[in-house]
Amino acid sequence: MKYYLFLIFSFGVLKFTFDNLYMIGILLMFLMILNCNMNFGMWMEIYSIFSYDFYSFYLIILSIFIISIVFLMKMEKLTKIYILVLLVILVMSFSTFNLLMFYFLFEISLLPIFMLILYNGYTFERFEASLYMFFFTMISSVPFLIILLNIMKCTGSLMFSVLEFTEVKLWAVSFLIMMMVFLVKMPAFFIHIWLPKAHVEAPVYGSMILAGILLKLGSYGILRMYQIFFLNAISLSNYLISFSLIGGLVMSFVCLVQTDMKMLVAYSSVVHMSLLIASMSTLSSIGFIGSYLMMIGHGLCSSGLFFIVNVSYSRMGSRLLYFNKGMVNLDPTLSMWWFLMCISNFSAPLTLSLIAEILMMSSLISFDKMLMLYMMMTCFLSSAYSLYFFSYSQHGESNFMSMKFGKVEVLEYLILFIHWFILNVLIFSLNLFMI
Repeated sequence: MKYYLFLIFSFGVLKFTFDNLYMIGILLMFLMILNCNMNFGMWMEIYSIFSYDFYSFYLIILSIFIISIVFLMKMEKLTKIYILVLLVILVMSFSTFNLLMFYFLFEISLLPIFMLILYNGYTFERFEASLYMFFFTMISSVPFLIILLNIMKCTGSLMFSVLEFTEVKLWAVSFLIMMMVFLVKMPAFFIHIWLPKAHVEAPVYGSMILAGILLKLGSYGILRMYQIFFLNAISLSNYLISFSLIGGLVMSFVCLVQTDMKMLVAYSSVVHMSLLIASMSTLSSIGFIGSYLMMIGHGLCSSGLFFIVNVSYSRMGSRLLYFNKGMVNLDPTLSMWWFLMCISNFSAPLTLSLIAEILMMSSLISFDKMLMLYMMMTCFLSSAYSLYFFSYSQHGESNFMSMKFGKVEVLEYLILFIHWFILNVLIFSLNLFMI
């Protein structure tokens, strides 16, 4: 398994053309699952400082899977090169167990998505959106590097396995600064301003990658910080849980008043990420597993939602809910997919997100029974804005813009089916996520 990943990937790049690149993802995913006979509590070496364990394994597969779906769409070859470079960076980010290397790869992953928004965005505001994303992440990351070098000076190593056993404890301010890098990337409430702007201006494949994978890079980083700096996390867990849950409630109300479909999906991602941060902050095993399942479930669901919003936008010429009404009269099959993706957004039965939310709620309620009230309100509001999203866009009277509604292609239905099928079939394979 040491050179497996590198050899298969190199063979795929040489053999297949860019138009068939999604086959590499399918091949890689198949081979990795077949060779998954490992102990998930240990790091499995790939090469030098690159290894994977339980928490990185399925995120690597998710990255390959989402980008494989993206390559089914029509795009320029230069754009495919950007996305291919991003795939390599993401796989390396999730498979490194050196904290300094993870930091550099984490920052480099900004460049391809920055270029996608800047050169493939929709309006002139894409310049502002790309700069928002770039500077929010860069400003928060410079202090992180300084603290990282100080840790290196004290411990002599930045390997995850070494830092976990040394039980490093930082000052509370230093730990918060280190956490801020990943909270911005997720993003958490109050530092989420760049996310809606980036999603609105990004092309559909940019939004799918951003919501499906890059946000998970931030949550993966928080998970690693909690494992390494466990003592610091214990002292600040109460504050992080309170801030995250209140932020999730506020963003749920913001979702209820949105009229832009892409903005609604983007803000709903902030709600899910807030619940994910709160669950991880309980520092319990069930909270970590629930958050990990939510990363995978949300990655598939949000990617599918952004794609189906683009299907309507490309035909109606607008993302506003006022103009996207009565679509059930125009294309009932597409309306069925709208329903399936919207109920997946609030963790309806048979989706992987349902199990994730049950585990996350269990960890939070076991942490403090009073948090049950926040859980009830968050679940209700999540269902409310998802059903509002579906009913407002699919029902009602059609307007004059529906006259140019074109036929939905089979490939678009296939992409929606792939998202929905994987999201629902994983619930029958929960033994994959048992430690």
